[in-house]
Amino acid sequence: MSENYDVGTRAWQPDATEGWVASEVINKTADDSKVKLVFKLDNGEEKTIEVTAEALQKGDPSLPPLMNPTMLEASDDLTNLSHLNEPAVLQAIRLRYAQKEIYTYSGIVLIAANPFARVDSLYVPGMVQVYAGKQRATQAPHLFAIAEEAFIDMVRSGKNQTVVVSGESGAGKTVSAKYIMRYFATRESPDNPGTRSKKGAEAMSETEEQILATNPIMEAFGNAKTTRNDNSSRFGKYIEIMFDDKTNIIGAKIRTYLLERSRLVFQPLKERNYHIFYQLVAGASDKERQDLHLLPIEEFEYLNQGNCPTIDGVDDKAEFEATKGSLRTIGVNDDYQAEIFKLLSGLLHLGNIKIGASRNDSVLAPTEPSLELASSILGVNGPEFAKWIVKKQLVTRGEKITSNLTQAQAIVVRDSVAKFIYSSLFDWLVEIINRSLATEDVLNRVTSFIGVLDIYGFEHFAKNSFEQFCINYANEKLQQEFNQHVFKLEQEEYLREEIDWTFIEFSDNQPAIDLIEGKLGILSLLDEESRLPMGSDEQFVTKLHHNYGSDKHKFYKKPRFGKSAFTVCHYAVDVTYESEGFIEKNRDTVPDEHMAVLRASTNKFLRDVLDAASAVREKDVASATSSSVKPAAGRKIGVAVNRKPTLGGIFRSSLIELMNTINNTDVHYIRCIKPNEAKEAWKFEGPMVLSQLRACGVLETVRISCAGYPTRWTYEEFALRYYMLINSDLWTSEIRDMANAILTKALGSSSGKGSDKYQLGLTKIFFRAGMLAFLENLRTNRLNDCAILIQKNLRAKFYRRRYLEARNAIVTFQSAVRAYNARKQIQELRTVKAATTIQRVWRGYRQRKEYLRVRNNVVLAQAAAKGYLRRKEIMETRVGNAAILIQRVWRSRRQVLAWRQYRKKVTLIQSLWRGKLARRDYKKTREEARDLKQISYKLENKVVELTQSLGTMKAQNKNLTSQVENYEGQIKAWKNRHNALEARTKELQTEANQGSIAVARLQAMEDEMKKLQQSFEESTSNIKRMQEEERELRESLRSTSSELET
Repeated sequence: MSENYDVGTRAWQPDATEGWVASEVINKTADDSKVKLVFKLDNGEEKTIEVTAEALQKGDPSLPPLMNPTMLEASDDLTNLSHLNEPAVLQAIRLRYAQKEIYTYSGIVLIAANPFARVDSLYVPGMVQVYAGKQRATQAPHLFAIAEEAFIDMVRSGKNQTVVVSGESGAGKTVSAKYIMRYFATRESPDNPGTRSKKGAEAMSETEEQILATNPIMEAFGNAKTTRNDNSSRFGKYIEIMFDDKTNIIGAKIRTYLLERSRLVFQPLKERNYHIFYQLVAGASDKERQDLHLLPIEEFEYLNQGNCPTIDGVDDKAEFEATKGSLRTIGVNDDYQAEIFKLLSGLLHLGNIKIGASRNDSVLAPTEPSLELASSILGVNGPEFAKWIVKKQLVTRGEKITSNLTQAQAIVVRDSVAKFIYSSLFDWLVEIINRSLATEDVLNRVTSFIGVLDIYGFEHFAKNSFEQFCINYANEKLQQEFNQHVFKLEQEEYLREEIDWTFIEFSDNQPAIDLIEGKLGILSLLDEESRLPMGSDEQFVTKLHHNYGSDKHKFYKKPRFGKSAFTVCHYAVDVTYESEGFIEKNRDTVPDEHMAVLRASTNKFLRDVLDAASAVREKDVASATSSSVKPAAGRKIGVAVNRKPTLGGIFRSSLIELMNTINNTDVHYIRCIKPNEAKEAWKFEGPMVLSQLRACGVLETVRISCAGYPTRWTYEEFALRYYMLINSDLWTSEIRDMANAILTKALGSSSGKGSDKYQLGLTKIFFRAGMLAFLENLRTNRLNDCAILIQKNLRAKFYRRRYLEARNAIVTFQSAVRAYNARKQIQELRTVKAATTIQRVWRGYRQRKEYLRVRNNVVLAQAAAKGYLRRKEIMETRVGNAAILIQRVWRSRRQVLAWRQYRKKVTLIQSLWRGKLARRDYKKTREEARDLKQISYKLENKVVELTQSLGTMKAQNKNLTSQVENYEGQIKAWKNRHNALEARTKELQTEANQGSIAVARLQAMEDEMKKLQQSFEESTSNIKRMQEEERELRESLRSTSSELET
């Protein structure tokens, strides 16, 4: 409709970076039959589009897709979007992902965006009970809601169910399937809660534990690290969870599809082999390491190619213990586990066998170390095993011809044997799991099952090979089943609601499927070429070009350049496949000579594994034979009697069987989306998500929905939402009549029959795409009008209240002013009277104050004069007494100083004299030492003299001692005098304080006292000095005595 593109309308514009960007119509001009629309993009750019008025009126698909109202943009179900288009779907998923909501419904499909972060809160045991017994529409989108829906449908109808989990590598398929299985194992009936609490909050039966234990086993042996996913499933898996008549889980059965065998022998850079090999090398005990001759990862050819031995955040040693525990849970005891690990180590050593080259032939010595180790572990004949690695044998008309292989061919044979043994071990494990979980008793008791299909999504790489071809073939089949399922549900609802509808055209992918699996399809031609002894990839592509290279085959394209590639137009995108390796991978055979060597092995476990795998293959071959197409007329049937089955044929038969199983069940879909290539948490890349939405068929489903009636509301929901579009007198308890009235008023038609805008069903109203947006605009405009009316009335009431409040305030103010003026006049009169009184009182106070001041001054002057005269008299008396005292102290001080000078001179003369005598004696001693005889004689005389001198010195010492004692007596006397002076000073101080002696006289006495104190200290220091001199003299005498004695 043209009104959809008025100015202000928001629409989507394609963008290479984000996929789609928002824009707004800023200008719309019409010229004759042309309309010019100018859009402004959110990034600031402008874009102009010219269309015809007719195309605008009809809503031409080439016009920019319209945006949804903001309130509907993040709807939890895409079918609720008013404009259901590609950018609207992308925006809804983007907004929910930004809100940490990883699940979104798209009708019957649940879209799960991988957060690349732990969101354990979504899967706690309590969350299981939130969804148990609840209808899907009453809860937020979740894996558990799909699982519960499947469970309820199984219980209600008794029909088997299937949950299909698909998506590209790294999208979270394996984790989603794991949580679905855990839901069934831990679910409690809402009518009988707490049944598991008797054994613990998360207690499970033995069977349930065994079912969950299959996950770590299958991940260890079937998952590997790739550049796109650290735990990528390299196989498809369909597990049937079996229930008895009481809806208790009693068993399970696993079917696997297309294990990536080539990963065992080759890994691209930054990728790893299957987890179990790294777990074995990291977690093996010292004894196991010695018995199995395990080397470091870097030394195994099958483990070091990707140069990525570890995964961040994964402990291979701990995972190894978990794998062993899970094996025990399903009944594989430690002895069998040891045999499994032994076989794995044999494969690692097999990959280390070095094959040499001699001209055009290969060379392998029987004594090659790795060959001996591998042969010993596998229990095979080493020389015979080595022989058939480098040679091949052809049988023609009963004649056997042996020829040599090139080095490259020999390596292929070696790797083929390794891949065959590993795939046989994988099949044996699956068989063991099935025997443990699906016993005869279980199969007799089972009444229904819920299947969980964890299968690879559509793949399109720069180089696509046989694996991608098979994967995309499986997705074509699943997409066809999905389309049929969606149309079936749509038609059933239209019929149930009894509305008029016409068949909706959709892009049927049956021609693409016929191209692949038809009578002369790609798989048939591939099998035919694979069975030819000289068949090659080039001849296979030539046949394809010959049969399908013409223009009439729309689903096959012949590349312009190159003869080794071909293109298939799949439902999602055209994919070009490189034929290199198609024939070899499709054959996937081991030479008969090697098979004979392996079956003659002394390793009983290896023989058991091969026998079990052969039984599985025979079953697949039988299925492939029964499902294969009949040969064309004129072809000899007998040629195919002893043909070996091919991998493509086996996969086709298993896929047909899977489709039959799915077609006989009610199917529920989960599409897993990988939001970014870097595996960063909560990062959303629009173009990458768009490509996956196209690949998984979500956008095709959206297109189909838009062609019909994508939006459907119950009458009650519709009436409750749009009741304001009609007058209140039309509101009634008859919801259907009320809804009809709303439709008549909004869309101008009284009947939904044959309407191009909507259809009235028995319980629902079905709307064409865009009608909900139109109704939302009407609702928004109506609510805006109502809001304006309410605002007008509220404003009127508000301003009337403000007017009344202002009027009352003015009257109150006027009365207050009049009262104020009256009070002011009275106050002035009172002020004049009070001023007169104050003046009178003030004059009296001032006169009294002046009289008192004069009187006080006279009394004060008299007191001051009398005090002055008395103090003068006392001061004169005290000054005379102090002068006498000072004179006495001064005379004493002068005598002390004179005595000190005299003693100083005497001491100096004594020291000089003693020094002179000592020098003279020393001089004489030196002169006498010149002659030995004279020295001896003189020494004797000297002793005598020194003895005499000693006596003299002792006498002098005695005199000095007496002098010191005399001096000490004098000092003691001076101390007494000093103490007396201090006492006198204190008395004088007391008298001075009592008599108020003049300050100058007291200061002089204090100065004299300080001088006396200094004199006393000097005398004390002189006594100490003299005592020191006495000590030194005694030391000198003592040393001299000792010299004389020696």
